[in-house]
Amino acid sequence: MYGINRKKMFYDVTDDFAIVINYETGIYYGINGFGTLVFDFLIKGSSVEDVLTALNKIPDIPADIDQRLATFIEELRNKEIIVEGPTVKNEMNMDVALAAKDNFKFSIDEYSDAQELLMADPIHDVDEEEGWKPIVKEDK
Repeated sequence: MYGINRKKMFYDVTDDFAIVINYETGIYYGINGFGTLVFDFLIKGSSVEDVLTALNKIPDIPADIDQRLATFIEELRNKEIIVEGPTVKNEMNMDVALAAKDNFKFSIDEYSDAQELLMADPIHDVDEEEGWKPIVKEDK
């Protein structure tokens, strides 16, 4: 139902923590462990219903997990991290310990401290049709 917004975003998951970089703005996002677990299922095409079913199988899951999930997805959409995509049937094994460690809360932190550095990256000087822009030296 969703996928990563490949037109704007790059992501990596390390130690159960997702970092998502918007390479148009230089803003990056950190998603906590429980959020990363669900984010990963969503961007691999799992339906929201399947994710919710898997979450509801976790012992002691809060009664409002459906609302928490909806809010999390809305935040991912509003930040343009995810976009609609095809639904794929995936086997979902929820990490109960990770979910409990984060108190069943999803969080997305936004950072702009490296924005200037990320925007200075020469990859932004690549034109899709023409390739790298030539370096023009001025005559003195």
